[in-house]
Amino acid sequence: MNRRTVVLELGAALACLLLSPGCSKKDEPAREMPAAAAPGEKPGAAANAPVKLTVGHDLWIGYAGVFIANELGLFKQAGLDVELKPFSNPGDTLPALAAGKLDIGLTTLQNLAVLSGNGDTDVVAIALIDSSNGADAVVAKEGVASMADLKGKTVALTLGEVNHMLFLAGLKKSGLSTDDVKVTSMSADDAGAAFVAGKVDAAVTWEPWITKATKGGGRVIFSSASVPDTIMDAVAVRRARLAESGDACSRFIGAIDQGVRVLRGEPDKAIPIIGKYLNAPPEDVKGMLGGDKIYDLADNKQLFGTAEKAGPVYASMKAVVDFAVESKLVKKAPAPESLLDPRLVR
Repeated sequence: MNRRTVVLELGAALACLLLSPGCSKKDEPAREMPAAAAPGEKPGAAANAPVKLTVGHDLWIGYAGVFIANELGLFKQAGLDVELKPFSNPGDTLPALAAGKLDIGLTTLQNLAVLSGNGDTDVVAIALIDSSNGADAVVAKEGVASMADLKGKTVALTLGEVNHMLFLAGLKKSGLSTDDVKVTSMSADDAGAAFVAGKVDAAVTWEPWITKATKGGGRVIFSSASVPDTIMDAVAVRRARLAESGDACSRFIGAIDQGVRVLRGEPDKAIPIIGKYLNAPPEDVKGMLGGDKIYDLADNKQLFGTAEKAGPVYASMKAVVDFAVESKLVKKAPAPESLLDPRLVR
């Protein structure tokens, strides 16, 4: 399964941490899907000619609501023809999105900040999907009990991605630096596979590889649970696409919200669907869900706040940008507020 990336504790600044989630309201009524046709369509087109959306994503537990919406036909019910295109890493979706090859990309805030900080782009986050709370981790072999024990060891991770940021956070807490370890760069999936195969001493990876690693005798020595609300995922689109098809984007978000409601209200129905997409048994899916916070629309409203009082996501995005600058991942520091567009969730 593929996954995403984000921030270390950014010293004292990372105290605010990235995207901070709010409590979801389980009993809040489902959001009504807009019946109007998308811009440029004739009245009634939403029912007779679904709007085509190509969506890039990696295979990650946090996208459970998306997988459920797709499997149960909730996108179709919303007048959408959604094609899901999997990528190996969350950052891989963004170049395709910026080039207009995708309509929507599911990715981390960190990747969005890096994209914007290294070139001119109009890609923004329009909704938050989830935040990792243990589903990203540093796993190590027997005899390595803590991050401090990694000194001189070989660690597999993805340079510049979220798992790299998580690793740096762990190093900082342990008093080590990157000079104290041997880093080999590969995707989070490949890192997990390399660890399970015994080729590296430790790996920074995500679910389901964390579960596979611990089943094979590995142990988690640091995880996103130690830096909560830091590794967060969002629905990202180009502003030009949002201006052209804001109604379709709204319906997409609404269908995900319905998928999340199925997950919360009918887990026995939802878990096998998630397992199908992630190629994982139900018991493993349950464990993965315990390490991730999945948001609905009510959570989004709290995270984004109002025009009068901005929500916690803005402080989280600033922390991500600050980290990207501090780590020299960007050429310039984008304005955090320029990377967020809350109009569809407020």
